[in-house]
Amino acid sequence: MKTIKIILRILIYLAIFALAGFCFLLYYFTKNDYQPLPVTNLSVENKSRIRPADSNALTFITWNIGYCGLNRDMDFFYDGGKKVRPDEITFQKNLNGVFGFLSDNDSVNFIFLQEVDSFAKRSYFTNQMKLFSKALADYSCSFATNYNVPFVPMPILSPMGQVISGIATFSGFLPYKCERYSYPLNYPWPMKLFLLDRCFMLQRYKLSSGNKELVLINLHNSAFDDADLLRQYETWMLRGFLLNEYEKGNYVIVGGDWNQNPPKYRKLTFGGGFKKNNSTPIISSDYLPENWNIAYDSTLPTNRDVHEGYVHGKTPTTIYDFFITSPNVIVEQVNVINCGFEFSDHQPVYMRVKLDTDPLSGCFSDVKNNVTILQDSIIKLNERIYPGKK
Repeated sequence: MKTIKIILRILIYLAIFALAGFCFLLYYFTKNDYQPLPVTNLSVENKSRIRPADSNALTFITWNIGYCGLNRDMDFFYDGGKKVRPDEITFQKNLNGVFGFLSDNDSVNFIFLQEVDSFAKRSYFTNQMKLFSKALADYSCSFATNYNVPFVPMPILSPMGQVISGIATFSGFLPYKCERYSYPLNYPWPMKLFLLDRCFMLQRYKLSSGNKELVLINLHNSAFDDADLLRQYETWMLRGFLLNEYEKGNYVIVGGDWNQNPPKYRKLTFGGGFKKNNSTPIISSDYLPENWNIAYDSTLPTNRDVHEGYVHGKTPTTIYDFFITSPNVIVEQVNVINCGFEFSDHQPVYMRVKLDTDPLSGCFSDVKNNVTILQDSIIKLNERIYPGKK
């Protein structure tokens, strides 16, 4: 009986010690929780030469690189898998693959990247931002942190550990302003201590016209099945920014990982033997006025499920990565760059656009017809009042 009492006492002490330790950790993480301001000015590094950001065509690439850890053979514990990172040799292969891709595409004007680690156990503490700046040496670049946790304790047997990560924009032009906008909603405490603080990065570029701006937004919206409310709030908050900038006369382009499908996704059919996932979240069809452009490649997926390694034709795939442009931006080409998910669970998306200088660009067809009729009437009236005058 005495022995049993001693064992019980020891177990009670251990339980109290474990509880105290857990409470201390929660206090520590709460005190050191990353809490960015609603709007933060961001620095611009590796500054390119100053020039107006308009030409005959502007080209873009958006790519969620999955911290160079989610290659085609990887699964991920947050999505039903077991792993956090690949072995170091595989990670280096992924890193070299992303570096090589960026180097090969150094003629593209703007490159949006998501899940770029600057200091994280899951990416072997490689400063990817610094490394990719070497691949794009002639570009200006900015980085917005959206994941800053001193220690992620999951999964228990192989914790993710420290993570500092975010979104990065590389540009062949020099923005005169770059800002990080926090999404105001997050997971409840204590979950929020270990998950991302979502945001979007907004950059402003001067144009040769002088009275308009090119406004670019790089985003990575909330993921996971339990984040539907967050996704909706983020998407509709962003809507206000887009419409407001366009009303000012600016050209607006937003791209990145939306973690939801474009409105007409359910009607699409993928080519190339890809299996289409039809149970993923979708943006509402009334999200934006009909004269706005939602630019995506309807034939190929940009994202795969990561509950297991990728098997072509078996693993479900979807479209999470695409662009939205204001009515005064003409989309000339958009296509997925099919990499077979070799280095990331996402595929890059390329887009080429032209800025429409027509003062009626973006107007609905009936408005343009009325203006044309009015202009024709004025011309004919002048011909009657001033015959022979040109």
